[in-house]
Amino acid sequence: MGKMDITKGHILHQRYDTVNTVEIILKGGVAIKSGEDISILAGQGTILGACYQPGEQYYHDYVASEDSTIITYDYSSEEDLISVMMSTPSILPIMASANTGMLNRGLTILDGLYEQGCSLCADLKADYSEYREVCAGLMIQPESYDEIDALEPPEAPAILSGWQADLCRAYHEKDELLRKDYYPADVNFCVGTIMNGAQLARSIQSQLELAVNFIRETKANAADFTREYHMQKAKLDEAKRQEKLGAGSGKLPAIENAMNTILAFAAVDNDLAEAFRRDIRSFMKAPDKTEKSDDMRRIRRNITENFYTIYEAAFFKSQTVNDIPAEVKMFFLFGFVDEELAGIENTAALYKYAVLWEDDPSGTVLSAYDWLCKIYHGEAQPSKNELDNDWSEYLREQVRTSAMTQEAADELSKDGTAMVRFELSNMIAAANKMTYGNIFSFIPAFYEEAVVRPLEECLASPKRVHEALDKVRDIDYSCFYRQTFISYPEMKINRFDYHVEVLPYIILMPNFGRRGSMWQEIEGRRRTTPAHMVLSVFHSENLNDTILRMCGQFRWEMCKRIQGVHYSDITDPSLTADYGNYLQFYRKNHDISDDVKEKVKLALRRNGNNYRNVFVADYELFIKNEALGLPRLNKVAREILFRYCTFSRKYRDALSLNPQYQPLMEHWSVKQGTKDHLLDVFTRKILTMKDTLPAEVRKEAEFMKM
Repeated sequence: MGKMDITKGHILHQRYDTVNTVEIILKGGVAIKSGEDISILAGQGTILGACYQPGEQYYHDYVASEDSTIITYDYSSEEDLISVMMSTPSILPIMASANTGMLNRGLTILDGLYEQGCSLCADLKADYSEYREVCAGLMIQPESYDEIDALEPPEAPAILSGWQADLCRAYHEKDELLRKDYYPADVNFCVGTIMNGAQLARSIQSQLELAVNFIRETKANAADFTREYHMQKAKLDEAKRQEKLGAGSGKLPAIENAMNTILAFAAVDNDLAEAFRRDIRSFMKAPDKTEKSDDMRRIRRNITENFYTIYEAAFFKSQTVNDIPAEVKMFFLFGFVDEELAGIENTAALYKYAVLWEDDPSGTVLSAYDWLCKIYHGEAQPSKNELDNDWSEYLREQVRTSAMTQEAADELSKDGTAMVRFELSNMIAAANKMTYGNIFSFIPAFYEEAVVRPLEECLASPKRVHEALDKVRDIDYSCFYRQTFISYPEMKINRFDYHVEVLPYIILMPNFGRRGSMWQEIEGRRRTTPAHMVLSVFHSENLNDTILRMCGQFRWEMCKRIQGVHYSDITDPSLTADYGNYLQFYRKNHDISDDVKEKVKLALRRNGNNYRNVFVADYELFIKNEALGLPRLNKVAREILFRYCTFSRKYRDALSLNPQYQPLMEHWSVKQGTKDHLLDVFTRKILTMKDTLPAEVRKEAEFMKM
């Protein structure tokens, strides 16, 4: 015998463990669980294990539902069980009451499972009938499913209508009277009640197993039909919506059973599909979806894990079919999984945005789904993972650690399927959470409570993103220009340096969020490859400001990439070196006043002494205010920013008489004049050998005029 305290979640016994003890719950409670289908609460006074014979195996898991105190007794024979009860005569009435209460909860669950089984069969029969009508509407031949034709509802457990159940219910209904007059009259009344209840519990346990197995097997056997039914129904529903949409009159038919359509399309394992449905239902019922309790964290974690498994399966399925249901498009674009979870009005809006979605003609602003398609077809490289390894570096690391052979790595290096899985489980999963804005309450499924502004105001369509990006490029014209070189051996020119603009990929994460970020500045080692930026497809903050910040982040990181280990070396002037030097030694700088020094100090403190973040904040002011002649920066910051992020000609001309910019422009003009002269000399030299200038030279001439 031993008294012990157990915490919530503690596993007292696991299924298939051998029964060699019994326990009395002195305080708290224990849940008797079998998967997610059965959970019977055993409260204070319940004897755990009384329904088993010594040496048998537990049918269920026994998990503390709250912090609890129990007494454990050795159990090798029925006499041990009697001794346990006789050793605590003062609490026997409570024990008898608790055990009958637990039995009734078991009977209630059994009754619910039986009803669920009957409803499942009836629903499948009804769906099968509707399936034929759907196929007729689509003018296709319906498939034959003999397993649905032959389906019969489960037999009602005899125990539910037998005298034992009636007696058990009577015990429960008259519990107050029994505890007052019957149980205290003689300890044998209590012992008899508990022992008879133990025998009844054995019967209930076996019936529970049969009921659960019937439901699981029926769903598994009907899985092929269910997928086919939901896919064809989705086609017919979509045809009706398109007909209404084309007619331009009447209300569009509502989206129903979207989750079933998505799961049917993805064709994931039935157990995973059921687990996802169950967790989504639990999440919908939660009054506070951002709650940080263990249960809510578990639900959010499960939803997140299964969401990406389903997303992956649906993605690969979409590459093999011509028609993708609207519900699945909404899933790909916006993380939509269920109309009730998203809200009816939001669902209608998401449907409209999905069917009217216009891809970016330039192919640089893409939904997460389109980005994965680009990778799958070998048109783009996967992004870096959170360890800063791109796809090639990841494979090399796998070989280095003997996680795979070189032959396997070589085979995977161009494998679109493997690259999509890498991108989805690394960048997409991490960036989706990051752009959402709150990593602790994040789930990738779109839900109504996350929407804090009207969707039409927040949609970051490719067109809107390009407009925001062009506003920055209109001012900071050289932001995405990279210096590269070319050789002209036929003219005996070994090297010509010129600038080329490489616009970033901006990938729209399927969530309603409030953050954007530059994920990486280049692909691999080549500096003329696009940056990868990420942004919520529904962006609750000011889109122009977010794009501007991402451009500032890019400016800083690209400079670090070009400078390498010398990015902070002041003897090799660069944006990062000059700005880092200014922030590091601002106290000794005689060009700024004491008041300005205090502001720099506060800026550093506000940004955690992170030089990049201070620069990005100043870059925002530089583009939004300084470009319009509204001074917001100190003299030193303004000079550095103008030197490396020079305004375009239109803004330079407008500021040409501004006393704060006039000396900066004069200095810049002198340096630019030298570059213009050198290019002119180079151009004249080429024209002596050729009639037309190479395209690269013409591009550089255009760049110099910007």
